[in-house]
Amino acid sequence: MRVQANDRTARAYPGSSARLTAGGFLARGGGPGHHRAMVTQDRRLRRGATVTQSLRFQLAACCEEGHIAAMVVADENGLPLASSGDPYACDEVAARMVLVGPRIREFNGVLFGSGHRWDVQMKKVDCQGAELLVCVVGGTAEARQRQITRGAEGAVRILAA
Repeated sequence: MRVQANDRTARAYPGSSARLTAGGFLARGGGPGHHRAMVTQDRRLRRGATVTQSLRFQLAACCEEGHIAAMVVADENGLPLASSGDPYACDEVAARMVLVGPRIREFNGVLFGSGHRWDVQMKKVDCQGAELLVCVVGGTAEARQRQITRGAEGAVRILAA
């Protein structure tokens, strides 16, 4: 059963084509061409215009989610390709981990240097024939493990695109 909106509703919503039904108030439905499909939402909050920017966004998301102090992706010479967090820690850890990198594929421990102490986890990944170092600084051991896996997978995916 459908009835027209009463006077009070008409005054509250002038020019409205709303109607009152036996079940309650209903807004007017869309006419022909009205798009009712669900609008999809991109899972990423930010998209980078360049590979470097995309890597930075990936690392920043890892740092934020895992409460990590810093993350860096570096080449086999220790040159940072992208980083997020404490810039000094990123540069120092990348430079020091390259010395460890040729001998091992993963590292989880403490690095000391010039009055600093960093809890670090490093993972070496292969990307299109090049070896990259993904390093995580700070946070809990569990958070470092989770975010280094996420960061390494993201770096390989971004650089392969």
